[in-house]
Amino acid sequence: WSLAVVWRHMQRRAIAEQALSQETSFRRAMENSILTGMRAIDMQGRITYVNAAFCHMTGYEEADYLGRGQPYPYWPADRLVESRRNLELILSGHAPPEGLEVQVQRKDGSRFEARMYVSPLIDEHGVQTGWMTSMTDITEPKRVRENLAAAHRRFTAVLEGLDAAVSVFAPSTGNPQGELLFANRYYRQLFGHQGSGHLALAGAIDDRADAPAREVFLNAVKKWFEVRSRRIEWVDGRRVQMLIATDITQRQEAEEMAHQQQEKVALTSRLITMGEMASSIA
Repeated sequence: WSLAVVWRHMQRRAIAEQALSQETSFRRAMENSILTGMRAIDMQGRITYVNAAFCHMTGYEEADYLGRGQPYPYWPADRLVESRRNLELILSGHAPPEGLEVQVQRKDGSRFEARMYVSPLIDEHGVQTGWMTSMTDITEPKRVRENLAAAHRRFTAVLEGLDAAVSVFAPSTGNPQGELLFANRYYRQLFGHQGSGHLALAGAIDDRADAPAREVFLNAVKKWFEVRSRRIEWVDGRRVQMLIATDITQRQEAEEMAHQQQEKVALTSRLITMGEMASSIA
């Protein structure tokens, strides 16, 4: 009977060990498949765990990290002060929830931009034993974001430098005045940040996509404008109206002056002709 009890106990133990081994293998497989770098440190800042992705991202082996304190192998030599400041934030529990943007140096000396998110590491008894950090490579997203920002700045600089009033206006059912979504520097100089200038210009034109340019005089600013209107789709999907109003006051004044000169020349010519006729008759 005793042998039967021992045998059953050994069998249950073997089954439990097999289940534990399978669970460990499954968790290890999951850890190795994660593309996000994971690193755990204790309350003093010594590294207690790194996953395969963390090692792959930095080029170091797991043995290079375990038990290692600061400075960590991936800290750039010229950024030790910044790196230590970030570690102090983590150990004090004041790491920002939006993460830390850091520069990481690989074993081969190359670098990449990364964002680290930190959370407390709690054991099965509810006691904090350290901090778990996840790290993602943001080099490419950051490059794309910076390129988009640079393109936006260039585009805005062009619009701000135009000697034409550019405005984007969205009609609104809740607000009879609508909403002025964009106005460049020249528009703001003439009309401020109000949509009244856009409405005054738009009231005299056809907003069809193929509408020709119209010449509009605004008595409020004593200027002539050549106004072009287009319906465009705004960033939130709304159909809005864009106006480009070019100041043609000087051109109109020059044309008016030329017209007046022509009238004077014609009148003078008629007077000369009449004088010649009168002289001939006399």
